[in-house]
Amino acid sequence: MIDQYMLRYFLAVAELGSFGRAARSVSVTQPTLSAGIAKLERELGARLFDRDRQGVSLTPAGSRFLVRARRIAAEYEQALSEIQAVPEPRLLRVGVLGTIPTRAVEAILERHGASGADEVLELLDGGERELAERLERGRIDVALTVIRPHHARFHPEVLARERYMMVLPPEHPLAGEAQVPAEQLAQDRMALRRHCEALPEINRFFTQRGVRPRFVLKTTSDARVLAIVRAGAGIGMMPEGFADGTVRFVPVRDFELARDVGLLFASDAQVAVGRTSPFIALVRAHYRKA
Repeated sequence: MIDQYMLRYFLAVAELGSFGRAARSVSVTQPTLSAGIAKLERELGARLFDRDRQGVSLTPAGSRFLVRARRIAAEYEQALSEIQAVPEPRLLRVGVLGTIPTRAVEAILERHGASGADEVLELLDGGERELAERLERGRIDVALTVIRPHHARFHPEVLARERYMMVLPPEHPLAGEAQVPAEQLAQDRMALRRHCEALPEINRFFTQRGVRPRFVLKTTSDARVLAIVRAGAGIGMMPEGFADGTVRFVPVRDFELARDVGLLFASDAQVAVGRTSPFIALVRAHYRKA
């Protein structure tokens, strides 16, 4: 196998007609260059140069090889140029709130992968406070999370407002109602979302109405809550963004709590990135469609 350095040595000698000048032009010692030429001649099985007092000249085999060597060297340089001309994909570090529905994240990622976008994603799943801290420290570029009034420093962009609603099995007696009073749910067993960012407000609302639910499940898994409800083993309370058609989302009378879901950016520079990022464009499109 002919190494690239041997071609460089050969072309230098052929063009300069001297081993000494050729060695200096490729920044090696003359013995090193001579050893490289000797190795090339052994691999080709032919003498490439005639050496005499007048200098160095190509043999007939050397002249034939010169044509090929120049072509190989030119193609190599072209390949290097093309590779170096391709920019590295842009890395976008995205924090995703743990209570953003998994199916929403999955749908966005599928579209991003199918788009062939020149963008590499690094996702971090985390809680509301953790994501804000990482934005503050510049550990992530953008977060898809709940927007709060104190997030003004992160250039908030609200994408959707989601009401908190009761999640009922399709066969539940109240599943077809336009809204349900909290008191009518007192006998149902609840699947509690322990990680819910609105849990204090939800607990206070039910307590004020004398409703103290019995629990069938306490979990940090939204998928587990939905499974319990689908199985008819209990009811839950979730943002309406989790609605998937397999269970019924019904508003609770006099309970107006909602969450604003959107994007937070680590800096002005990341806001600018957000204007051209394919991933962020897909996030916006997903929530507009929803």
